[in-house]
Amino acid sequence: MTYNILNGGKERLPFIVEIIKKESPDCLTINEANTFVADSNKILKHVADETGFPYYDIALSGEFDFHVAVFSKFPLKSVRKLQPLKRACLIAFIETKFGEISIASLHLTPNSEDLRHPEIDLVVNSQKDWENRILMGDMNSLSSRDSYSPDMVKKLNEVSLRRFTTDGKLRFDAIEKIESSGYYDSAVQLGKNKERTSPTLLNEFSQHYNMRLDYIFLSKSLLSRLVDYKVIKNKLTEKASDHYPITVTLN
Repeated sequence: MTYNILNGGKERLPFIVEIIKKESPDCLTINEANTFVADSNKILKHVADETGFPYYDIALSGEFDFHVAVFSKFPLKSVRKLQPLKRACLIAFIETKFGEISIASLHLTPNSEDLRHPEIDLVVNSQKDWENRILMGDMNSLSSRDSYSPDMVKKLNEVSLRRFTTDGKLRFDAIEKIESSGYYDSAVQLGKNKERTSPTLLNEFSQHYNMRLDYIFLSKSLLSRLVDYKVIKNKLTEKASDHYPITVTLN
């Protein structure tokens, strides 16, 4: 499960905890875990205790406080925290009944598509030696497979234009780079990639215009185990963040 909780969750944290408990994932990535490291990781530990995760860690953001927190019900054999990144990435190595899996929990820079490319290269190179790989998080990027209308550009604000376009055209090359590096989009694999992950009703004036920004990518070795993909939409997720959480099930 991956979830961008918007600026650390703050007063929405009880909703976020309830959502996680209901979904009960084995592994969880939280993007924008801004407040989690204060007071000796007080909120990080609180969320882990409340949601039943015995293993957890956090990677600090390279810019501001947009940290990435990772929670697991499997022991973390080792972790690697990647830099330099505008946001953050933590790669955890866990042992499962499928064998060892490298799970990269990533939040790509929102600044521009060009700046996302070196960050993707860093993550891909850090995972390349593992057969079983998962890459998940807020990629701040659009997929060409999602049938966005070119006219969408006319409805984007200045921030979104810098983030998703060049010379008035939508860009898709960051996600294409990930896919060309041996990762498979779980939503596409199950034909569910038209389901947008942002924004929720929390902010109807969000800079996100009905987009799929959150992804869970799998290596080819895990595709035969992929049985479900979900964007979690309900009354709680509408008010807990500006993104919806997404989950995949491997069997």
